[in-house]
Amino acid sequence: MTERNLTIIKIGTNALIENGGRIREELVSEALSVANTMLADGAAVMIVTSGAVRLGRNHTPGKELSKAVAASVGQPILFGGYDAQAKKLGIHLAHFLLTRATIVERTQFLNFQKTCQELFDLGIVPIVNEDDAITAGTDWSFGDNDSLASALAVSLAAKQLIIVSHVKGLFDKDPTKEKDAKLISEISNLNDTFLEYSSKSVSANSSGGMMSKLKSARICIAAGVAVSIISGLDEGSLTKACKGEPVGTRFQVHARKNPIANRERWILAAKNSAGSIQVDKGAAEALDAGKSLLAVGVKKIYGIFEPNEVIEILNDKSKGIAFGIVEASSKDIEDMIAKNDTHQKRLIHANNLFIL
Repeated sequence: MTERNLTIIKIGTNALIENGGRIREELVSEALSVANTMLADGAAVMIVTSGAVRLGRNHTPGKELSKAVAASVGQPILFGGYDAQAKKLGIHLAHFLLTRATIVERTQFLNFQKTCQELFDLGIVPIVNEDDAITAGTDWSFGDNDSLASALAVSLAAKQLIIVSHVKGLFDKDPTKEKDAKLISEISNLNDTFLEYSSKSVSANSSGGMMSKLKSARICIAAGVAVSIISGLDEGSLTKACKGEPVGTRFQVHARKNPIANRERWILAAKNSAGSIQVDKGAAEALDAGKSLLAVGVKKIYGIFEPNEVIEILNDKSKGIAFGIVEASSKDIEDMIAKNDTHQKRLIHANNLFIL
């Protein structure tokens, strides 16, 4: 995948759709105006948008619609809202409805990259949403569009991901409950914040919200993608974020010595989980030497994950040192440790590790 100056803008339902069910045209117009400016400077833009399910249900009052049916009804309305504004600006749009198979299946992954490359070369802006009409309630769902956006940012070697929400960013306390909650404008060490959230039940049950945004930021900054969380309800915030001006919460990227291989992008994007494993000093040194991760080096497990998911590996100081495809679930690993049955038990093969 050719690296280019690509910005991915993810717009959440609560930022895009008013309580009355109307698409906030002013936010769509701002997003496309920003895209138009970037295109004129030779950059590329992709917009990941939520909102189809809510639009579908608002469009059919009095009817009980499943998520899949609501998405199929609302999707043309959603894209139409973007298309109407794009025509005013003379911008050409493309339309994608994706499933997780697009990323997980290697052939589809490469083909998707190729198609996007052609669109970016032509100055066309892809409008992307998950295909909830197909994936709702299945294992082929991304879970939410924060996860989808982060997978695309890593897959397409984006320079930045801007998450447009109904909140101003990440706060030190719950702003809906604590009046003295303060916005955190910049985060240099996401692990400290992420592990605090991961220790709560939300890591097992949440399919969105701030936990999902932190998960998305974590995988992006590891791949060199800058991430910002801003409010789409504050006029001009998106324009400021795209210009690099201080707004919302911004996450610093990890410095890297070597470029990321395309297969490594695929590993990071394919199935990212909220899970983490903390290892001892000996295991960390073994990973740095190109060896596999063995269960004997595990000190602590954070979050819940299943086999074949991508998890982060932390050293004894809680610093992220690698990502990898784990071969056992969090429960199985906990059982191994409890039974002292860790000798020669491999958790992640060296070929499936991405060292930071």
